[in-house]
Amino acid sequence: MDNEVNARKVLETVSDLMVALQRGREPSMYSDLRISPDKVQMPSDVVRPAAAADCVRLANDCVSRARSHIATKKPPTITASDDRLFTLRSAQFNAIVKSRDFWWYVVDRFERGDKNWTAAVFQYETDYRSKGTSFRT
Repeated sequence: MDNEVNARKVLETVSDLMVALQRGREPSMYSDLRISPDKVQMPSDVVRPAAAADCVRLANDCVSRARSHIATKKPPTITASDDRLFTLRSAQFNAIVKSRDFWWYVVDRFERGDKNWTAAVFQYETDYRSKGTSFRT
């Protein structure tokens, strides 16, 4: 049970960060001249130092967990839904994963023991997004 609570907390934290960073990600990572020809946009103008530190911490955690996972786990078998994921248009996929409602749907599936993330993408698209409805209503 303790692992489930920790997994839920991690999923909630990551999904909140992903949604919060949607708009600030690109400009916070690069300098840019798009604002005006005589003003350079600096990353520090777009993102708070605390948010930048959180992003670096998240990236370090991801690399650390990935290294541990690679060292101890066998690669999973590719499923039909994994293959189907590559057929989605980028705009459609982005609309799904940028939705906070989708991540609540994923958390609910995980809590019920269904950890097939790619299947969740297609089921959410079929049951909710394509119909203009919401999982949490």
